Amino acid sequence: MAIPATDSTFDVAQWFVERARFENGYLQAQKLQRMLWLAQGHYAATYHGRKLMPATFVAMVLGPQEPNIYRAYELGRPELADVEPAPEIVDFLDRLWGRFGHHSTDHLNRMVRGHQVYTDVLEKGEGGEISFRSIARYFTAQRDAKPEPVVRGPDGREWKKWS
Repeated sequence: MAIPATDSTFDVAQWFVERARFENGYLQAQKLQRMLWLAQGHYAATYHGRKLMPATFVAMVLGPQEPNIYRAYELGRPELADVEPAPEIVDFLDRLWGRFGHHSTDHLNRMVRGHQVYTDVLEKGEGGEISFRSIARYFTAQRDAKPEPVVRGPDGREWKKWS
């Protein structure tokens, strides 16, 4: 298994919390969990199955949860040193935040609870571990299943890719 891109899941969690605070917002615990889940999955899909962070996700009724982050943040933000991730990780997290950060917690909960990789584990019982391999496969398949956007010329005809 390849080495994760960050040293700690806390580094990514703190980045999301600080990003929300920078935008004069508060990051709810559930939204933080959803953002961590999406970050791990999308990173794996983008970077050929590599882990973003050394995280373990379990299937809970509200959605996938990283239990260590949940415990550390359940009473508020813990006192941790802010560690700035590498520039390429910050770039990835910025893009992910731009895509999902504006959505409400409820929207992200509904979206994530529809992920088959999560529901398969939840059907076996709450608290089951969702393997990283299955997360990477699911997000990669979702990325690959998206059709190419249709590009039309000024006259309305569809343009096709060629090489």
